[in-house]
Amino acid sequence: MKQTAPRALRPLLALTIATTLIAPSAHAQRFALAPTIGIYAPTQELVSGIVNGGGTIAFKQQVGLAVGGRMGLSFGSHIGLTATGSYVPKSLQATVTQNGVAQNTEDYTNLWFGTGRLNVWLLPPSSILALGVNGGVGVVGRGATVVIDDVGNRYVDQSRTDVGGVVGGTVGLNLGVIGLFVSLDDYIYKPSVFEDLGVKSPTQNDLQFSFGFGTRF
Repeated sequence: MKQTAPRALRPLLALTIATTLIAPSAHAQRFALAPTIGIYAPTQELVSGIVNGGGTIAFKQQVGLAVGGRMGLSFGSHIGLTATGSYVPKSLQATVTQNGVAQNTEDYTNLWFGTGRLNVWLLPPSSILALGVNGGVGVVGRGATVVIDDVGNRYVDQSRTDVGGVVGGTVGLNLGVIGLFVSLDDYIYKPSVFEDLGVKSPTQNDLQFSFGFGTRF
């Protein structure tokens, strides 16, 4: 079911409010801010199925560059909250098969990801080497897409926002004032895209591998 943007952002807003309420009572709180750059890699087709006329259609987001940032607030050595955001400008590939003949096309579309997470540090960020796992709420936005294949078929999908979960892991290196880290995140959600074609999207596992640096990690 399609989510409107204000409703989809409610979980992140709730997490922000919770962070604000908790922060004054935390004696060992530390704030971290870091830009990130990485790779976005979907693991399966966004849509695949039979359309009108008996042919088949498959849409798949392409691997692309992800740029963004993250803000973190830690409470003690092993627990913290993190908000992240990233933007992926990349193409969507469509493969349409009619009468045994496959037609391929690509169109430019945009993706953005936002999360609110709970971090559990197995090795705390204050040590030289940090290791943590995290999980929380993820929001995935997709820009409007119009795909026209080689034989003139036109497929349109409006911009939309979907809510799901996110899990990940982070390895960091504490260099004093500057911290470096690498992260791997799995965005798990069920998109409601191209529904007018009569096909359903499977649950997605979109991976993001990112590298970042900042005052803390």
